[in-house]
Amino acid sequence: MSLARNTAKPLLAALSTAAVALPLAACGRDEPDLSNGKALFVQRCGSCHALGRAGTQGTQGPNLDDAFRAALARGMNRETVDGVVRRQIANVRRSSIMPANLVKGDDARDVAAYVGFAADKSGEDRGALAQAGLAGATSGDQIFTAAGCGACHTFSKAGANATIGPNLNELATAAGKRRPGTPAEEYVKQSILDPDAFTVSGFQPGVMPSFEGKLDDKQLQALVDYLLGK
Repeated sequence: MSLARNTAKPLLAALSTAAVALPLAACGRDEPDLSNGKALFVQRCGSCHALGRAGTQGTQGPNLDDAFRAALARGMNRETVDGVVRRQIANVRRSSIMPANLVKGDDARDVAAYVGFAADKSGEDRGALAQAGLAGATSGDQIFTAAGCGACHTFSKAGANATIGPNLNELATAAGKRRPGTPAEEYVKQSILDPDAFTVSGFQPGVMPSFEGKLDDKQLQALVDYLLGK
């Protein structure tokens, strides 16, 4: 999901007019599943949006902590934040880079509820919620999905075909051409932890967030092995 830069004004306008939030009730479950909402947010929205408690650092769309901070300080309740996000998901402008129908139904309700719960809230998630999303991913494919890599990159075995970042197919071969003399594994690790250390021709620096501190050593190695086909 990307409440992209050209949707920032509609988002802020929604904050000033959202006295009536969208109802939480929907077909399916009676209550939103915050763990599912967090996992989906990290997978599909985190590459474009920063949200502190979710651990995401995307910069293509508004920082959601910043976007709601002033309104929450003025007394907006979190159910209204939930409603604003629901409305933004359901009514994507054609001019926006945010894809339509990125999450639907109960999933959209869960994502909005998690943003409503987490926006501009200090501290860290606990219990089952702490393990939702990237924190609970262990295998390379799980980490690739949970980290939202497929929102920006093409990688056929993951079913990803995005074009915001470089194509990751045949990465081992491409790495040698991009950084001659640098082992592919070292290049990939550096690209994950310090994305701006080397920018592939045709792409802009400052787009991919760093995963320094977001992946432990085992997760980092599992993701590198997955990307290199080991």
